Amino acid sequence: METRLPVLQKTNRPGIYVHYPFCVHKCSYCDFYSEGIGLEPSPLEENLFSKYKEEVLLRLKNFPNYQNRIFDSLFFGGGTPSKASYTRYADFIKFLKDNLDLSPDSEITLECNPEDVTPEYLQGLYDAGINRVHVGIQSFLPKNLKFLDRYFDPDTYTRTLEALQTSKIKNYGADLMFGVPGQTEKEFYEDANSVLASGVSHISIYALTVEKGTEYSRKVSAGTVAPPSEEVQEKILQDLPDFLRSKGFVQYEVSNYSKPGLYSRHNMKYWTYEHYLGIGPGAHGFLPSGRYSNPRNTSAYINGTGKDAYSYETSDPFEEILISLFRIFLPVDLKDFLNYFPEKKENILSKLKQKASEGKCSLDGTIFQWNQRSVLFLDSEILDLANQET
Repeated sequence: METRLPVLQKTNRPGIYVHYPFCVHKCSYCDFYSEGIGLEPSPLEENLFSKYKEEVLLRLKNFPNYQNRIFDSLFFGGGTPSKASYTRYADFIKFLKDNLDLSPDSEITLECNPEDVTPEYLQGLYDAGINRVHVGIQSFLPKNLKFLDRYFDPDTYTRTLEALQTSKIKNYGADLMFGVPGQTEKEFYEDANSVLASGVSHISIYALTVEKGTEYSRKVSAGTVAPPSEEVQEKILQDLPDFLRSKGFVQYEVSNYSKPGLYSRHNMKYWTYEHYLGIGPGAHGFLPSGRYSNPRNTSAYINGTGKDAYSYETSDPFEEILISLFRIFLPVDLKDFLNYFPEKKENILSKLKQKASEGKCSLDGTIFQWNQRSVLFLDSEILDLANQET
């Protein structure tokens, strides 16, 4: 076990996720709720931000003793949140600080498209209180971006990285995609090196997948476009951890790498069964009242009223914790998590001891960590843990 890495424990600090649904163009592979609306701002935007505030206040009524809880992460995702002006975010962040305890050291992230990242915009975000940005690069090669059906302006990509390097926001990252048909390993690593050279603290690396209901899925089924390149994906999945480790990055989750200590605090809440407010159309949330999801339609979200729009479902901690917690590659203290299902605790620990003896992980008391190569067969290992038959 790499003892220099901090051991993850439950923080019991909730986070806030805000979904901004609008994009310039809906990418064919994307299964998040989003609407392509062109370059102009949406006429619904002002009402949308007003509804965010209304929903926050309504959700807090279903969050017992939230006044005694310190929120320490806020994440604006999408869609393309950078389509909205930084003044919208300044106003909304002030509203949150006025209505709940948002820690002064909170991680406040905004997802950006490369085309929106300018020195002026980053300065506005910084002044609004945003201290972390993540840019959806995906690839620097036009042929890959065209295949992914992304709106892009190739001239902005270099300027994007330059703007990030000179910004007052020092914690920034990028998304890259691999397995795009026709993309070679060499091309992928060239993309990775370009991002690394810009001084990023975080990289999310996503394999192109065929998500049911997407335009890409329909085209693959019809045989009009090629499926993802699984051979290249498997090779990159295998080699990437060593490559990024040599550059000073830690693989802390299946698809995510960061400089030590700079993992996404907000995303970690999803994987460690922490509560969070999910705000906006298509958003999901998890409160002591239960889990909930909002309508995947902006107009329906803005116009929605009444208790039916704010219903909650109880969650199954056993299944949810196994599926999410065991995606993490940092050392994790399992003690607090196993207490959610005490009757299954010994069986889980017994299985983990067996896996440790097979060299798949390490286990020291309740402190657990996967070995690097486990990423290649993680799904089957998690399924085995979930199977309680002995």
